[in-house]
Amino acid sequence: MSPLKTSLIAALLSVVLTAGGFWYFDQTRAREAGWLQAQNNRMRMEASRRHLAQAPASPLAVPAGSIPAGVATSTPVAAEVPAPPPAEYYRNEGNVTPLAALQTFAWACDRGDTEMVGRLLHIDPAARPKAEAFRAALPEKIRAQWKSVDEMAVALLTRSIMARPFPNADILETATIEPLSEDRVRLRLPDVPKDGTEYQKTADGWKYVLTEKVVDDYIRQSREQNRP
Repeated sequence: MSPLKTSLIAALLSVVLTAGGFWYFDQTRAREAGWLQAQNNRMRMEASRRHLAQAPASPLAVPAGSIPAGVATSTPVAAEVPAPPPAEYYRNEGNVTPLAALQTFAWACDRGDTEMVGRLLHIDPAARPKAEAFRAALPEKIRAQWKSVDEMAVALLTRSIMARPFPNADILETATIEPLSEDRVRLRLPDVPKDGTEYQKTADGWKYVLTEKVVDDYIRQSREQNRP
């Protein structure tokens, strides 16, 4: 074999070995990056769980004695709302899909943007009469804060979620869709706060559903906190 061919073969082998080394290095770095991202998400989830476990059950309780007998409620007027933990991050993704609506709803609540929360809120037909009866039974001074049951629901829901926030956006994007009907889904986040929230498809896109169960749970919790 001529010296020229030998040099060419040696150069070719050098290129192949170098390229292979770079490819292996890149693959190793990619695996490391993926592992680090997974660990980061896990630590964020654990931080969120610890924060929610330490947060008060509700920051909206009305002092006992200001509510008529047999009725208890909550109000955001004098409430001290703790800031969400620094690890929480959210994204405005619109509401073309249920997952996008979840991200945007969490983003709006985190900012205290009641106007956006109102646009993303759907009150279930079965929940609305109970919410209206709840508002009607409030003392006039409290009831006058809101022009409608929709305004009341938006205000109380926003404040409640600000105190007990959604997990961060990286965790929310792992939610899976559980169809309930053609226009209704439940988003599952097993072992994560806010698992099982429901979303309704409307002419204005997907919206967070204030279900009858959520209203019942809120009223029961308020009565327990204001019980003499």
